[in-house]
Amino acid sequence: MDINQIKENKLKFILQFSIPSIISMLLQTAITITDAFFTGNYVGENALAAINLGLPILYFFLGIGLCVGVGGSVISGRLLGKQNSKKASEVFSQTMITSAVYCIATSVIIFVLFTPILSVLRADGELSVYFNGYYKIMLFTYPLMVVGTILGMFIRTDGKPQVCMFVGIIGCILNAVLDYVFVGALRMGVEGSAIASLIVQAITVAIQFVYFMKPERSIHFTRFGFDKSVNKETLINGSSEFIGEMASAISMFAFNYVLMKYVGSQGLAAFTILGFAVYGFSMIAIGFGQGLTPLVSICWGANEQKTAMELRSVTNKILLIIGLLFAVAFSVFGNSYAAMFGCSDVVANMVASGFRIYAATFLVMGFDVINSMYFTGCGDALSSAIISSLRGVVLLLAFTFIFPALWGMTGVWFVAPATEILTAVVSLFLINKQKKLCGGR
Repeated sequence: MDINQIKENKLKFILQFSIPSIISMLLQTAITITDAFFTGNYVGENALAAINLGLPILYFFLGIGLCVGVGGSVISGRLLGKQNSKKASEVFSQTMITSAVYCIATSVIIFVLFTPILSVLRADGELSVYFNGYYKIMLFTYPLMVVGTILGMFIRTDGKPQVCMFVGIIGCILNAVLDYVFVGALRMGVEGSAIASLIVQAITVAIQFVYFMKPERSIHFTRFGFDKSVNKETLINGSSEFIGEMASAISMFAFNYVLMKYVGSQGLAAFTILGFAVYGFSMIAIGFGQGLTPLVSICWGANEQKTAMELRSVTNKILLIIGLLFAVAFSVFGNSYAAMFGCSDVVANMVASGFRIYAATFLVMGFDVINSMYFTGCGDALSSAIISSLRGVVLLLAFTFIFPALWGMTGVWFVAPATEILTAVVSLFLINKQKKLCGGR
């Protein structure tokens, strides 16, 4: 990849790398919403609530995947910037083997802890049945999802983000068809939705795997000697993403606990439905981040720090505009959106009021996500981890336990805006600090 072309066409390269990633992430969101649509309309609100209860498990898996995947792809990106494709391929191969081992071990541990998890979450009766039926199948799906996510990161680092988009389109169409068959036609309930996800992930991973079997790729599967230093650097580089996803798992667990304590299953259903929209926006932000990160790592490897900073600034401005559109749209059409999921009027009204408060989050979240991923691309794991820890653990958990206790469901909606705004203040400080260290450029 020519660094001079990146310098001269920043917006072009951002969009070239980000749009396929965004489409891929939105397609993943579409898969999630499709699952929710069929679950809500053919199974019921309690099924939606049960699936939401187990989302911390998903975040835990993604935390492992993003830690290893982002960390490894950043190293490979810098090596490609230095024209060392052989070493980049060795890092890739080691990363894939390491991630597979981590995921299998995680599935086994969670399976063993299934009953205690249900007990802590206060899931009983119908919620417990749905939870068991869905997540005992998803424990086979999530390792495939993680492997697919990591393969996608390296495909983008290889300069072929459109391949990820192609895979996403196949997955989205196939998932919709299988959801209709298993959940809608055959009435297999939450188990049908989980089986559909398992089949989709297996097929999409197989397609991505074939991509790297060709030795002419800049990055491809190759023999390697396990390098402890690479593994250490990978974990350090990816620590922020791991913290972010683990924080999401912890915060979701906390949210579920608080909602069941202060509001009940209707509040949990409302939070789940609003969460799909927030998830959609976060996928756009992460998509831009995934497009930005390899460009930043290549620029940093080529000693073009100023270009990397300019790429970050352009990306932040784009996401501010998109966030404004989300804020306006969901504030106006919140009720209509909630009605799609077959929920009661009470839940729909909760969602609508939630969007009016949550709107500020859309304006700031992108800024925090991009800055965290930018620092990861720079190799500044500490700054990235600070941002991720604040928005995902420190501030989020503090507000989660304080606000709902004071204001009930209204307090739930205020948690995210307060967290993202305060994190943005710290993020600005870290950005300015880096500018000074780089000579004010």
